[in-house]
Amino acid sequence: MAYLKSFFSFFISLYQQKYIIGQLVKRDFQQKYLASYIGLPWAFIQPTISILVIWFAFTYGLKMGKMNNGLPFAPWFITGMIPWLFISETITSSSNSLIEYSYLIKKTAFKVSIIPFIKIFTSLIIHLFFILVIALFAIAYGFYPSIYWFQIIYLVISAFILLSGLGWLLSAINVFVRDIGPIINVAISILFWATPIMWPYTTLSGNMRYLALLNPFFYITEGYRYAFLGKAWMFQNIEMTIFFWLTTLTIFIAGALIFKKLTPHFADVL
Repeated sequence: MAYLKSFFSFFISLYQQKYIIGQLVKRDFQQKYLASYIGLPWAFIQPTISILVIWFAFTYGLKMGKMNNGLPFAPWFITGMIPWLFISETITSSSNSLIEYSYLIKKTAFKVSIIPFIKIFTSLIIHLFFILVIALFAIAYGFYPSIYWFQIIYLVISAFILLSGLGWLLSAINVFVRDIGPIINVAISILFWATPIMWPYTTLSGNMRYLALLNPFFYITEGYRYAFLGKAWMFQNIEMTIFFWLTTLTIFIAGALIFKKLTPHFADVL
């Protein structure tokens, strides 16, 4: 019960500090994208190129016109790839957030726990644009708006909670173990191929199916496909939903506890 109370009180505190977070996100966004010569387009160029290269290779190189479930490959792939790009970018940037914003940690009046959220919200701004891209692709292939599209709100909130726990956990560890950065990059590459993004979940059988269910990122990517292409509710897959929330809440609580325990030592190391 105490954990549940802390869970909700944290999000209340986020709302209370919305102005500070908003200003920091604005500054982070400007430094990351607007300071370069090309500027804001960089935020969209890299993920767009990644999507187009893989789409071209599989569509024209491997001749994947339709999936086994009858869905066209292009919208099926893009609908799963875009949330993955949001997840991978957020994990990478939030894990390095405490080191990047070390000057804020030494300010005694500053709430250190909100630093990883600067990166999460910065990535979320770009992701909201790409959700529109998914919608346009879906419509172009005949998947018109339906009530199921509203569950994208639920999926974004779910991803936010998962990434919050990971942001706390990885950023705190990264302060003391600087090798965590390269490890995260390797782990993300492995997870990309281990998550059913470029291959269908239905190819797994028996106990192997549980490997996908234990992967919380799969719940998010598959959820986008449910919403835009499958015209179904994620809640209908009760087993997958239970697995996701058990894993996500465990990561969230563990990340919060570890971050809280290590916070007093951040200033000394940084």
